[in-house]
Amino acid sequence: MSVAKTSERIALDVHDALHAICSTGKGRCWYCDRRLPRVQEALRAGWDVQRVEGKRVASIILVCPRCQRSLEDMEVSSRAIAARL
Repeated sequence: MSVAKTSERIALDVHDALHAICSTGKGRCWYCDRRLPRVQEALRAGWDVQRVEGKRVASIILVCPRCQRSLEDMEVSSRAIAARL
């Protein structure tokens, strides 16, 4: 039997992913290295799990609420600059 490759993306359940990562006690924000709190606190605070797809492997990263806001602000600024061009 061979392994079939698919381009179908599997849905990422943020709650389950945070629960699994929090249980290890080793999760940190990809951008600022802030330590991931316990699962309930992480969910309440708004931590996110994001998929990063590469050529060889798909990975997930953790993003804390502060870095999420910073990234959103940068996106808005870059769209505003592009609109003026």
